[in-house]
Amino acid sequence: MKNAQGATVGERFDPFQRVGIYVPGGTAPLVSTALMTVTLAAAAGVPEIAVMTPADTSGKINDALLYALRYAGATEIYKAGGAQAIAALAYGTATIRPVAKIFGPGNAYVVEAKRQVFGAVAIDLLPGPSEILVLADATANPAWIASDLLAQAEHGKGSQILFVTNSARLLASVEKALREQAAKLARQQHLLEVLERYCILVLVKSLADGVAIANDFAPEHIAIATKEDDALAAQIRTSGAIFLGGYSAVVAGDFVAGPSHTLPTGGAGKSFPGLTVDMFQRRTSIVRLDEKSLRKSLPAIATFSAIEGLDAHGRSAAVRLE
Repeated sequence: MKNAQGATVGERFDPFQRVGIYVPGGTAPLVSTALMTVTLAAAAGVPEIAVMTPADTSGKINDALLYALRYAGATEIYKAGGAQAIAALAYGTATIRPVAKIFGPGNAYVVEAKRQVFGAVAIDLLPGPSEILVLADATANPAWIASDLLAQAEHGKGSQILFVTNSARLLASVEKALREQAAKLARQQHLLEVLERYCILVLVKSLADGVAIANDFAPEHIAIATKEDDALAAQIRTSGAIFLGGYSAVVAGDFVAGPSHTLPTGGAGKSFPGLTVDMFQRRTSIVRLDEKSLRKSLPAIATFSAIEGLDAHGRSAAVRLE
């Protein structure tokens, strides 16, 4: 476009030439994360996509996960996990070349490693252990709420599980449903620790108080199961993703709904959005002036140069018009 002085100004978006993506896979092969991250890099046109994923206890990477990574567009796959995998992507090793930007979710150690290498490389956001906050009123189905809470608790250690309601009866029903449903699920070791240490049920006087808690907590996912879900959602400013209505199971966002499930956690939602294709590109400003637009720009350039005491700045423009 043309600016006020007639110069041509614009932006160019180029894909990063080499990115690293962390895909969790130690206790559960997160095939969905391969599709929610690598696919976006490929769509953005990134030519080199290096993936780090930890092996299972037998030293293998799950076959379905390997296939998904290749199908999604990974050009390199390394059997490595934890903070050391992030370090390898950031600084390189004898066999792994460093990348320009690191993407993907991980446990608390992976998130902290990403935080510490920022500057040496770019990072996407800070997606750590799973989080959910369900905000509900008396109209909500307690069994559905309990199932959403347990689905995110299934991710294990560090997951943050919150239920907020203005109905004491619903809170009691959800608490009962949590116990009943949890007893029938497979990942007992992961579930029991999360329910014991990281699951909080909160009774509030009003849904407005619930909204305040949600905005302060900045959950990765918030599910709103109330009569006025749209009105409440409009007041949520910090969540990674908002799920509206009883039928909007959060797991649909985990697997198939559309937006990437790689979302900010640990309060990072106050300043970071979820993963999008444009994060795999870098923006460059483009500026072209001709004699006429430079002449129109000169008074402003001269004024700024004088105020800031940088006469070489002003001279570099004026000399072209002498």
